[in-house]
Amino acid sequence: MDLTAIPLPEGQSSTMMAIPRFSETAELLERTDAYVVAVWRRLMLLVWRGKASAAGIDRSRELFDRWAANQPGGAGFLVVLPLQPTGPPDEESRAAMQRAARSPSRHLRGTATLVEAEGFIAASVRSIMMRLQSRQAPNLFRTADEVATWAAALLEDPELTPAGVAEAIRVARAG
Repeated sequence: MDLTAIPLPEGQSSTMMAIPRFSETAELLERTDAYVVAVWRRLMLLVWRGKASAAGIDRSRELFDRWAANQPGGAGFLVVLPLQPTGPPDEESRAAMQRAARSPSRHLRGTATLVEAEGFIAASVRSIMMRLQSRQAPNLFRTADEVATWAAALLEDPELTPAGVAEAIRVARAG
């Protein structure tokens, strides 16, 4: 799979690696100052390092389409927001989220968002995400355990465990 053929948004650099189909830990597909895209089993993670950007959303969609095409039975997509509050996404980012929601990949089995932060900002972000996911039941989670339960059922993969999901998120955040 040649993910390097997908151009990056102007002004961003990244590191990309070849990815085995399944791994015990997350494998990084791309990392920038703004986000990390990683995969673990049949789950892609978009881990934000700060505030979401339209460029990161669009880029992760491109990477998902290429990667998921090689996943038997499709794949899931998990958005992981930073632990520290960043505020709600700007208009350009919201528009990119809406584009993604309106025209999902044919390989996409489901999308979820992990918001581990608490407080008013986190509640606002959850509200925005619920509106963006209004076409389907919103999959908003507060813990890796909840994500694992959702992903294991969605992808019919009992190896998607809470410990594995937590480790995949940790590896991506450290990336």
